[in-house]
Amino acid sequence: MSQKSKQLKKTTMKNSIQLQSIGRVNATPAGEIKIGTTLLWNFGATSEVIAIEKETAKSIWITEVSERGNTYTRRFLKTRLIGTKN
Repeated sequence: MSQKSKQLKKTTMKNSIQLQSIGRVNATPAGEIKIGTTLLWNFGATSEVIAIEKETAKSIWITEVSERGNTYTRRFLKTRLIGTKN
């Protein structure tokens, strides 16, 4: 692989993740997620952030509602990349 293609690969992959059956999608660090953000998951599932429950120096707890109406609370490290729909 040439140096130019390595640099291109690094720039295109910086803020994206690979989701199953979808491919590469835009991603946001969990610490930057706001209320109203639409999250993307494997196989095309989506959910919307409805509350930020708690934040610490390294973690964030969010409450989300899925497209089927189920509500979940999840904890993420703030540095974890999560697929988002812009």
